Amino acid sequence: MRVHRLILVVLLGWAPAALAAADAADAIGAASERVAAAEAAVAAAEREPVDLARLVGAVSESEAAVAALAGSVAQADQRTLALEDGLNARRMETMRLIAALEAMSRTPVPQRGVHPDGPLGAARAAAMMDRVEPALRSEAAALGTAVVALRAARDAEAKGDVALAAARARLAGARNALATAMAAAVPPSEGPEVSTLTMIARDSESLTALAAALAKTGDAPPPPAADRPEGPLRWPVAGTVARHFDEPDAAGVRRPGLVVGTPALAIVSAPTDAVVRYAGPFLEYGYVTVLEPDAETMIVLAGLARLQVRTGATVRRGDLLGLMGGHSPDGEESVTPDPEQGTGPGETLYIEIRQGRGPVDPEPLFQGDNG
Repeated sequence: MRVHRLILVVLLGWAPAALAAADAADAIGAASERVAAAEAAVAAAEREPVDLARLVGAVSESEAAVAALAGSVAQADQRTLALEDGLNARRMETMRLIAALEAMSRTPVPQRGVHPDGPLGAARAAAMMDRVEPALRSEAAALGTAVVALRAARDAEAKGDVALAAARARLAGARNALATAMAAAVPPSEGPEVSTLTMIARDSESLTALAAALAKTGDAPPPPAADRPEGPLRWPVAGTVARHFDEPDAAGVRRPGLVVGTPALAIVSAPTDAVVRYAGPFLEYGYVTVLEPDAETMIVLAGLARLQVRTGATVRRGDLLGLMGGHSPDGEESVTPDPEQGTGPGETLYIEIRQGRGPVDPEPLFQGDNG
């Protein structure tokens, strides 16, 4: 029974095993606290009169916080799967271990010294047991550690799933509040050069042609100050890259840019300091913004449902450009033409970057992975 009690202690009271899933649980807790702080900032910005700039920043931070929470929950899920795979892989070994320990627990201690070969055989058998029993105890300890860690990982994953679902629902409400505030705000005024650039947009047959035509215009405003941040561009929207540079779509059409799938009403922000060379409707792409961070670069963002910038304006990295379309939490629908298909509602942002004479792959120019 002594060995049997050892197994019980190992399986039910192995304290260090709880540390195996502590990192995942701590990460979920920290991300949940960040989400709560961002939601408090959103609530503060929503109070009348609505502070649109503060609300944009708070919703943007909420997006980042929810993304961090989603990453932590995904890590907890991976941890759970890894532990389950490990236990399943050792199923037969574990069954043999339990059988051996149960057999030992049923054998009275005095009978273990009785051996048909007499005292010498009993001594040899005892020496063998002295070598085997520590190994069995070690296996039991490892099994206990894995079982407790698996329970902790499952618990962290379940709590994280609940917190993530609630956070995503509240983020959807915050995005809807931002869309409402933007709709009530005074639309940006148009500069004197808008009519000329509108004609250029009207006569262009593609986004690449639009960027090329804008680059050739002689009345381009000066680029931003020389203190423009160096380094990678900031992703303009939270989402997932659905189609990479020059990757064919279902119809076999290749486009020199990225297609990023986004949540409904997601914020679209400036990836770097730039001049807005064009902001307005374009073909079937919904609203388009073309940014010029320097004389050699054009950044095209297509598929917005609402704009908050005007042609000729100067924007800084992270400034609000507009919102994506999609379904708001109350069931209203804001339709954005799908840049891939040209018709129907969708939440996809098309990103094209032109450097020098033509388009380049945008993905390596952005900071880290998106979404």
